[in-house]
Amino acid sequence: MSRDDDHSSSKPSHIAYSVREGKEGKSYFNRVGSAFEHGDGKGFNIKLDAMPVNGQVVLRTPQERLEEKRKGEDRRDRRDDRRSSRDRDER
Repeated sequence: MSRDDDHSSSKPSHIAYSVREGKEGKSYFNRVGSAFEHGDGKGFNIKLDAMPVNGQVVLRTPQERLEEKRKGEDRRDRRDDRRSSRDRDER
């Protein structure tokens, strides 16, 4: 295995997402892989863990996604809140 193929010690420069448009203009990002910048800065190795059904992959820097989450409420937090309220109601 060449050095460019070994990503175990390096962090990805971009995260690969499949984006699905939902109701009311909301977008849902599902992580499907990672992109690692070449040492010479002229390309990327992309490792996909899943293939998007529509064939489209969106690459975003980890920092961009963090900033987006800080602007609005994290949807996973809302789902967790709904689950815990259902659990309380069932008791």
